[in-house]
Amino acid sequence: MATLRGLVIFLIVVVVLVVCIAPFTLWGQIQNFLSQANERLTPKDSQQETAKPRLAVNVEENSSYWDITAEDLRVLVSELAFSVSNLGNASAKNVKINTIIDGKTVSTESVALLQPSEVYTSSVTVNVVYNSAMMVTVDATCSASSASKTVIVNANLTRFFDENLCRSFITPQDPNVIALKNKILQDKLPVAPDWMAMRDWVGNNIKYKTDSEIHGVAEFWQFPNETLQLKTGDCEDFSILLCSLLRADGWAPDKAYVIVGEQNNQYHAWVRVIWNDIKYNIEPQGNGFAIALGDVLSLSGYTAKYYFNDVNFGAFQ
Repeated sequence: MATLRGLVIFLIVVVVLVVCIAPFTLWGQIQNFLSQANERLTPKDSQQETAKPRLAVNVEENSSYWDITAEDLRVLVSELAFSVSNLGNASAKNVKINTIIDGKTVSTESVALLQPSEVYTSSVTVNVVYNSAMMVTVDATCSASSASKTVIVNANLTRFFDENLCRSFITPQDPNVIALKNKILQDKLPVAPDWMAMRDWVGNNIKYKTDSEIHGVAEFWQFPNETLQLKTGDCEDFSILLCSLLRADGWAPDKAYVIVGEQNNQYHAWVRVIWNDIKYNIEPQGNGFAIALGDVLSLSGYTAKYYFNDVNFGAFQ
């Protein structure tokens, strides 16, 4: 009887334990199942951030200035500074950096290792002929990332009076100017001074037209080769062409230059030469006997403000 009672008590205890513990065990199994299912369904990238490099490129103009080519063309010399940065959280290995100008690769640089937050810097210089543009692209690549940046360098030469650029318009080395100078001197009368022959050619062969008529703007300075091609121009175009011819003929920078003068807020340009230590103010639009008297009459009343040629620029006090 005692044995039976003990067995009953044992069974009761077992039943109570099963009833009390089983829910917790079952809930734990359910939680484990849900956790495993969620792990299988969640992308690995969201579980932890993948370490990788991320390249970035920046390009900006560092400095620029105007220069002259062997053909006497004005070019903008622009130095572009560029940088390649690693913005990622892993090293960028074997980074290849190409500099591409107008679609053509002009240089290639290699960086063996670019650590996170590290920056590689370099530069490239481009020569852009006036009134044109160049497209410069810096392209950086490695096995896990790539980036590029493109800038356009515009060589827009100011086409009106600019103290820093006036000298650029006098072009004695231009082949067109040299060829014309040689032809004028070859065809002139033996007794005629060279400078008079060149002045007569300009006055006889270039037709006066305003910038509004030619270019549709109030002011537009022409280069000598443009004036020769158009066969037209206004006062500064006549003067720039004649001064370029004189300089091509060997006149020293302090002996032949363009004058910009003013009268009642109206501006005019002419050429001044120093011949046999005498200053002559020449109206390039005139010709022949106008040298003796016409220049004095046409230029009277104007006050000289500035002078320039391809070498010098200055202001009269």
